[in-house]
Amino acid sequence: MPRLLPRLLKILQDAPEPNTLSNGYTRYKKPSEGRTHSILLDDENPIIEGHLYNRHKSLPPRVRLVKPLQYTGEHDHPREMTDEEREWWSSPYLRMLASPLRECQITRKKLPCDFLIRLAPILVPDGVEHPKFKPRRSTPACYIVCWKDAVPYANSRIPLRKISQNLTVAPLLSVRIGYQLRLRVLQELELLSKRLAASPLDDPAATVLRRLTRSEWNIVRQTNSIPHKDAVALMVVPPVNRNPETKEKPQSSAQLDIADIVQIDTDSSETSSRRLPSLSILHPITGDDPGSPLLPNAQAPLYHGLSLFPARPQRAALHKALCKLLEVERRARSRSLPAPGSSKHEKSSRVRGDAKGSHAFLLCSNQHTAKRADVVPLAIALWRLRMWGRASLRHWEVDAGWRLSWAERMY
Repeated sequence: MPRLLPRLLKILQDAPEPNTLSNGYTRYKKPSEGRTHSILLDDENPIIEGHLYNRHKSLPPRVRLVKPLQYTGEHDHPREMTDEEREWWSSPYLRMLASPLRECQITRKKLPCDFLIRLAPILVPDGVEHPKFKPRRSTPACYIVCWKDAVPYANSRIPLRKISQNLTVAPLLSVRIGYQLRLRVLQELELLSKRLAASPLDDPAATVLRRLTRSEWNIVRQTNSIPHKDAVALMVVPPVNRNPETKEKPQSSAQLDIADIVQIDTDSSETSSRRLPSLSILHPITGDDPGSPLLPNAQAPLYHGLSLFPARPQRAALHKALCKLLEVERRARSRSLPAPGSSKHEKSSRVRGDAKGSHAFLLCSNQHTAKRADVVPLAIALWRLRMWGRASLRHWEVDAGWRLSWAERMY
């Protein structure tokens, strides 16, 4: 150490002073056209002084700039997204495909990480919940495909010895993953309500969530289509009925113990006399704009709350969170009304018949909603839960035949 410090001080004294104006970046210097000698004879040639020729990486655009920054000319400055970029940003499918690629340890396929489940070294789900509620562990991890039927192959396909010598798959891994995926949906609803509470609703096209009327819900059921071009999800979540034995309503609770979830699943499978509806069904989106005849119609999933959240306390928490989000939207709409007397007129008029609200909640995302709040994380959380609980392998994703061939070949 005594001999190291003097040499280190001498190196620091001889080192060139950092350029504070460049902020760590130097714009690419293109050699001039009329040269009389080689670029290798320059004082700053690209062989010895290669760091001076680094290309400058521009900053990514932002959804909205609260305060525009002054252009300095030397440095890149953040810019606001265009309408087209904001439309791309509001698509949950593009955002899922743009997530970093990771390799599934079961299928050996490289997929975007939003299509995978991250497992910590003790092979428990990690990073499934929102980082604000439960931070991701900083230890190395592995990934498996977000598919419930692939979990039984974890012991035979994941190289446990390479990760740790005494590593085993945690018990009830499938139950833990499903519980955290449902918990992530409730967390995203809570965060979305907080963001929308501080955002006024100046444009009706920026409405994030609304309840369909009974007539609109009947149209969806009769036509098997969703007549809203900006729809990313349609959730049918009726209020939870009273317990037939105790005559009490279930208390809404997002946090549950694993033992309680296993007991609820066992009781529901033994006592349920009717078959549960499908977790989700894809319906085509119809609107005023017919679109290109060469492209297929866009589709949006319809989620059934009874299959999406089998546990009654969590389903009650889901209904409560959706109603709270509707109340936030109603308050934002009342604050942005142009005339003060219009709110009294709306309160005095009561809807009747098919104009009443149904149990269907429509979630929308477009370039206008992106300025108020980011709806995409909620849509991704719902889609991941759909991928996890999907029983039919052929409808799990487009071009899913490789999974069937892989399963037939390996097992």
